[in-house]
Amino acid sequence: MRSFTSTLIIIVALALNPAALADGHENDTGTEGAFTTLMVQANDVAAYIQALESNDSVFEATGTTAAGYCLTRSGHDYPGQMFIWNAHTSLSNALVASDKYDPLEAPDPALAALREVKYGVTWKPLKAFKLDPGFERQLRVVVPASSTAAFVEKMTAAEQGVRAAGHDMNIGVFDPIGGGAIEANTLHVRAVAQNAESFGKILEEYYLH
Repeated sequence: MRSFTSTLIIIVALALNPAALADGHENDTGTEGAFTTLMVQANDVAAYIQALESNDSVFEATGTTAAGYCLTRSGHDYPGQMFIWNAHTSLSNALVASDKYDPLEAPDPALAALREVKYGVTWKPLKAFKLDPGFERQLRVVVPASSTAAFVEKMTAAEQGVRAAGHDMNIGVFDPIGGGAIEANTLHVRAVAQNAESFGKILEEYYLH
């Protein structure tokens, strides 16, 4: 999958991560944490986002340190494609969160009326990733297990190269856990720039060389 998305933070749980709000929307994440995503189809994207922003009780109940939504702008698998993400301090906490809130078993009525749940995934970051949402490109990449370490090393080098060229970009590599047939045997690569214009400039420089 190759798609462009816009990502925003909608809530920060200060009790678990007191530095997250103080430095704006940035949060340095190593490889010890984890993320969960709930893939949905929103029948009214604007209304769904508004509902998410006005009700943070679900996020607080799962013990998330930060959460937000990612809206697909191009390369859709279906109209209204988006996902809700949650950051956790550990993989264990991320898995426990799925026991605390099951959107299919006991959904919030206000949210359930606005979207169809597709599936959920837990993600293990394989390299350090600075959580600084903006405009991003997402790719699903099939990488043999024997080559995963080398792939992560190359992605780390690529991120360093882009930054050395004067661009602000964060690149994450994530391993899916419990993603079913859609996410099986793939790694997610997420390249995030501050906005569409800056991402476009990085691509233009890439194609010139």
